[in-house]
Amino acid sequence: MKLFHLISIFFSLSMVGCNYSAVEYLKRDEDKQFTLSNDKISELSYTLLAQKVFIPKCVSCHGASGNISLENYGDITKYKDLIKKSVFIEKTMPKQGRLSNEELAYLWNWIKMDIPEFPQSGVNEPPVEAEPLKTTFASIDKNVFQVSCKDCHNPIGSGKRIGLDKDSLLNSPLELVIPGNPDESGLIISFERSDDKRMPPSKEGYAALSDQAIAVIRKWIENGAKD
Repeated sequence: MKLFHLISIFFSLSMVGCNYSAVEYLKRDEDKQFTLSNDKISELSYTLLAQKVFIPKCVSCHGASGNISLENYGDITKYKDLIKKSVFIEKTMPKQGRLSNEELAYLWNWIKMDIPEFPQSGVNEPPVEAEPLKTTFASIDKNVFQVSCKDCHNPIGSGKRIGLDKDSLLNSPLELVIPGNPDESGLIISFERSDDKRMPPSKEGYAALSDQAIAVIRKWIENGAKD
């Protein structure tokens, strides 16, 4: 029995050592692969990462209405380890395609530096603020469709048959936009419904649009969807 226990203990310690070595190997490999110049490292900050990674690649799923929000620095500090695990170890995020090597390099080094909010360079940066959403198609397209809808509604996406350009919305046989009548416009109905057909699709992990975004789109349609 004593021999059996000794073997068991030795095997357990060996596994711990293997796991530690694997983690250390990953760290060394990522450090080598995602090297940044000292100048770029000194510029790493929340503002830079928000502009390069979180806003264009993450908030369509991880918005304020989602289970894991990555829309502000305070939220990101809670999920630092989860971000590292899902992006670099499990490689399951982002769901809609891997980050570019440049994006991975910025993210890896920022996490390695313990996600500083401000750059080491000392250059003051304006805080990341959402661009005011206006009741114009250009503003809605830039701040809503291109952020929360483009993953599917593009020429090769699952929603390729439903275009979200202005002409497609106004001329859709599905009556997506009925100028002056937001309540019966398919676009609003798809955003406001609470079942599994809600858009963006909750069953695929996408966060619902904010009440503010829906209200602005409603007003745009109510105004005749002209601008």
